[in-house]
Amino acid sequence: MSTLITLTPIAFVKSRFDQNTPAEEMRSHPSQLVIEPEFLPGLMGLEPGKDILILFFLHRIKPEDIYLQLHPHHNPDNPITGVFNTRTQFRPNRVGATVARIERIEENLITVQGLDAQDGAPVLDIKPVTPYFDADSRSQRFEVRSVASLQEARDSIDIIDAEIIRLLSNRAGYVRQVVNFKKQPEDVYAPTRYAEVMRERRRLAEAAGLNPDVIEQMYKLLVNNFIEEELEILRQRKIGSCQT
Repeated sequence: MSTLITLTPIAFVKSRFDQNTPAEEMRSHPSQLVIEPEFLPGLMGLEPGKDILILFFLHRIKPEDIYLQLHPHHNPDNPITGVFNTRTQFRPNRVGATVARIERIEENLITVQGLDAQDGAPVLDIKPVTPYFDADSRSQRFEVRSVASLQEARDSIDIIDAEIIRLLSNRAGYVRQVVNFKKQPEDVYAPTRYAEVMRERRRLAEAAGLNPDVIEQMYKLLVNNFIEEELEILRQRKIGSCQT
């Protein structure tokens, strides 16, 4: 049984694109949300730099172009699958959803970057992006939330520590690849790169509300260990070349 739902647009999109265009190209250009006057009070709290989830109506999609099963990206090489397993714009209710970043707010105009809606698309809703709610279910476990007990807090810390160690292992994998592009021990030390890394980690620490001195010492210990690993790889490589 079908139920009719009536929605009132809160805004309309103003964009240079008025026909199907690759999403990557559309997202690389700014566009605007023209807010309807009666909804202006709802913008309180939004500000430049904030990411927002924009729900909009795909108004140029024709009902006859919608299929419940299709090849993703309309590429016959991709196995056919259900529409709800894709991000196609050819959807039964023609609702699009994109995360974009606010660049400017001027009266009833919100300039955003990253929106792939066509010109004139009705905007159905705007929501702030909240990592705990909007990240994938696995990543949500790493976002800070209120806990009800000491054990719950400790369990959450353990989960985050396990992820940190996994990512450090990934970092080590790239370090071991980097050494493939280095020939001499002097290449490994790379003092300019070393100093740059420490400056940037300090900046990131400050932005995250952490003690930059502590983070710098942690990274020095980590990077110095990797340097020793790289030097050992070079030594083993030299021994191997001498033996051949």
